[in-house]
Amino acid sequence: MNKSIVNQQSIKQFNTNKILKLLTSTEMISRAQLAKQTGLNKATVSKITDELLNENLIIDLGYGMSSGGRKPKLLKFNPDAKYIAGIKIGGSDIYFTVMNLHLEAVFTERIEIDNSDTAVIAKLLQKSFNQALKELNISSDIIIEVAVAVPATVTLEGMIIHAPNIGWKNIDLSEEFKDVFNGIPINTFNEANAGALGALHHISDPENTNLVYVSAGIGIGTGIIISGNLYRGKMGLAGEFGHNVIVENGRQCHCGRKGCWERYASEQAFYDSLEKKGLKMDKSITKVLEELDNRNPAALDAMNELSSYMNIGLENVARAMSPDYIIIGNKLRHFKEHLDIHDDIQGSKVLFIDKDSHTTIEGMGFVIARKYLYRDRYENNRLKRTGQKSSENNLI
Repeated sequence: MNKSIVNQQSIKQFNTNKILKLLTSTEMISRAQLAKQTGLNKATVSKITDELLNENLIIDLGYGMSSGGRKPKLLKFNPDAKYIAGIKIGGSDIYFTVMNLHLEAVFTERIEIDNSDTAVIAKLLQKSFNQALKELNISSDIIIEVAVAVPATVTLEGMIIHAPNIGWKNIDLSEEFKDVFNGIPINTFNEANAGALGALHHISDPENTNLVYVSAGIGIGTGIIISGNLYRGKMGLAGEFGHNVIVENGRQCHCGRKGCWERYASEQAFYDSLEKKGLKMDKSITKVLEELDNRNPAALDAMNELSSYMNIGLENVARAMSPDYIIIGNKLRHFKEHLDIHDDIQGSKVLFIDKDSHTTIEGMGFVIARKYLYRDRYENNRLKRTGQKSSENNLI
């Protein structure tokens, strides 16, 4: 392709992205204000906004107020132009969410599972997906991608190498679920990485933030953010602090090692400890909280053990990474009032996430929405014009 054409296309994409970033962060704005704040000339702004109107990515709100002179026409970003489906798969449940381009959940369903077979899960997801389309009165072609978070080691290409706590090995969910979502692209995330991205989205200075997200559920996973970017390592497998050994020759772990952190400080480890002490809670958070509130000695003892082991692992994380924040999410966040966790470890501030499942799904949505708005949308339009086929790209 001619270099001058490529340069023109790159300039247009750059200018479009400047306008989109301003539109997505502003309630409403006029073309004149867009030109002033982006530094682009009015003709360029008009041409780009006309294209965005044709794509339904922005809405014309009509004329606004004027202090004198001609009334300005106001424009607004349309977050419901496209949707993203987000799925979080755990050991005992699945969360299925549809969100718009502002990452607002417009449909959410929690599905209990007692079978991790992918064919069984596919049928459950098919039911939820169809229900979402019906309730939202939309067709599947308005959903740009399906994102799936799994507590597993996931390669850069989205292949699940091992999900020991749900019994999966060498699984490609884009193949397993391809008939469920009518050909919509499927991307698989490590659940802790998705949680880290979701947590970052709520930090006031994300571009200069270092954090480690600790997902403490059926196991323990960690997602690492360095200077506002997800760190995945050479093969995409970085952040497995849950399999650091904290007790030599300790409890057997599903990974094959003994004494891993997750065997002592995860939700599953906590329930195992309760059962050994004569309290079988059937993984009921409500029942456990009742026992803790009632000062049940066995429950308090198990919680003290959990707190002790959690602090050991958190200190290892702080010493290894020295992040600004260590953020705890997943099921153990429900016990934050009872966990005796240090709020500052080696200078790292320790926080608990508020909305666990949506934070994880929001993290995936943030990456997909940004990718769609600032890269894929433009690429798809170019391919339509030229008749070329798209090539697969890594998500992160």
